[in-house]
Amino acid sequence: MSGFGIRAFKKHVEDVHKDEKDQYIRYVVYGQNTYAILTFLKLHKKFPGEVKLISESPFYKEDMLKEWNCSLTSVRSEAVSKALMSLNTHFEIYPSQKNVLFYKDTKFHKFGGRAKPFDLKDKEKFFTSTAYEISLKSMFDENDLETLDETLKANQLNKIISEIELLTPTDLVEKTNFKLHTGENESIRCEKLYFCHSPKKFLNLVENKNQLSDAVYAYAAGIHNEQAIMLHINFKGNLEAKGSTYLLPQSMTHEWGNFIVELADYDEKTNTQELKSLIFVGDDDLQEEDLAKKIKLFKRVLERVFPKASELDFTQEIKFSDEYLQSGKKDGHFEALKSQPVKFLGHASPIDHPESSKFEYLSRGLYAILSSGELQ
Repeated sequence: MSGFGIRAFKKHVEDVHKDEKDQYIRYVVYGQNTYAILTFLKLHKKFPGEVKLISESPFYKEDMLKEWNCSLTSVRSEAVSKALMSLNTHFEIYPSQKNVLFYKDTKFHKFGGRAKPFDLKDKEKFFTSTAYEISLKSMFDENDLETLDETLKANQLNKIISEIELLTPTDLVEKTNFKLHTGENESIRCEKLYFCHSPKKFLNLVENKNQLSDAVYAYAAGIHNEQAIMLHINFKGNLEAKGSTYLLPQSMTHEWGNFIVELADYDEKTNTQELKSLIFVGDDDLQEEDLAKKIKLFKRVLERVFPKASELDFTQEIKFSDEYLQSGKKDGHFEALKSQPVKFLGHASPIDHPESSKFEYLSRGLYAILSSGELQ
């Protein structure tokens, strides 16, 4: 039975990896989203030539703008707005001054009034607070957006990381804490890993989990991912509805939750009105045909609530994320995680703020990046 022991397993792992092509990159940013780009730019300026952005497929300015167009406003409190602006004086954040409304009995109602909404899911309650609009351009240093694609093309590697191996550094020149194995029979060693996807994904990729620190393991294991569809629709014409955040029941008879909608004001100059929607998706709705049915249901509800939607031409963008909502964050681990060579940056970033529970989605990821001393 000795062939099935730990020694045999280690030999098998060594045999699998022994012919890999190997390279060393001091700092690796892994992700395919806005957080990865912002993190990479900050490190690239601080350590030129020592940083690479690894994404599974090409991710450039156009892809980031699509992600931004599809994402709902996540600054939903004055405390969060003030905290972000205190870290970056160039940030442009404005309270929308518009009430969040819910639909019931063929009418729109304000939250807090006599009318009561259908039961809200816990994940929907965050969007019942007033939105604070933030400018994407103000998040970048001057000229960064203009030269973004050129910078990314020179420093982006498109690789699928199949496994992460934790190592103990033995070389003072090429200090190695992680070895990233790809599906192309190659490996990338690095000193620090800036992981811009869910910490749970990091945990699932780690081969030798017993080498993780207690803080990293506890934090990553506590994260729960939930899926969502994000839509951006640009109507050619006027929906004849005011810009605001709306919660539209998916069903009047079933407890399916709400479609969360952000509608911009009608733009007379362009004769357009923009709409964003967030649709949380359960584990039973992950087949392609189920996602298509959910989008069709949304459009039926939208046309019932805003009848003009059925008459206007439109263009649309659709994104699906299997880790949009990342719950279970325990910010009490923040201090212990500061000294770790892996940094979690994204929807589930650990942060240090007295009102950390109010930081969700983009606002949490931005605060983590802006408040990190090593990224400044």
